Amino acid sequence: MNCATKLSMLKTLLNIDAADTSQDDKLSVYLELSHDEIINWMYINYADKPADAEMPEKYDVTQVQAVVAGFNLQGGENELKHVENGITREFSYPDMQAFIRARVYQYGKLGGTS
Repeated sequence: MNCATKLSMLKTLLNIDAADTSQDDKLSVYLELSHDEIINWMYINYADKPADAEMPEKYDVTQVQAVVAGFNLQGGENELKHVENGITREFSYPDMQAFIRARVYQYGKLGGTS
């Protein structure tokens, strides 16, 4: 899935008009950060991740969902519960990284050397 498709999906999920480009830069940064986090998490058991490491297509939807989670938590990062004026909000994840780490599998190593 290319970035334009992901951006379009994000706008739909976040109820942003397709013609509105005011949030495109921010959403693109979130996409890049989530992409990097997925790759870094996959290779966390390796001293040096491969320079040509790519995010598998199976994580495209996870990436989009992670951006939605991160975007919707703006201003409330690292909160799992928030109470204000008698209104309680509970979140499943404190940030985008926690969302990713709950859904992306790490690559493991076989054998004793890298």
